[in-house]
Amino acid sequence: MSDMSAYLGDKLLNWIKGSAFGTAPASVYAALYNGDPDSGGTELTGTINLTRQAVTWGSVAARAVANSAEVNYGTANSTGTATYVVLFDASTSGNQLSKKSISSASISSGEKVAIAVGALTLSY
Repeated sequence: MSDMSAYLGDKLLNWIKGSAFGTAPASVYAALYNGDPDSGGTELTGTINLTRQAVTWGSVAARAVANSAEVNYGTANSTGTATYVVLFDASTSGNQLSKKSISSASISSGEKVAIAVGALTLSY
């Protein structure tokens, strides 16, 4: 993932200047969006009857980490197009942590929706 949110950026900068960073989230959740979430994009996970899914991360190496297990959203009950993967600190609402533009992915009704092992990377 490439775009750190303002929320996370502010936390990091406050930590660098000596303020407490805060408690780490119990889980980080991946949501699918159609359009940039910072410019009016729509959370697709909600519109095709899927929910945000917790991400299992591997080890951090060379300032990067990737998902070590498939992120499985289940089966879509409608059609849609995913253009972003967005990370949050909660399964609903919560704070956006990061976002990544992806190649446009068309999702069909009845299709299994998942992110393969190692396909979701976070680096800074």
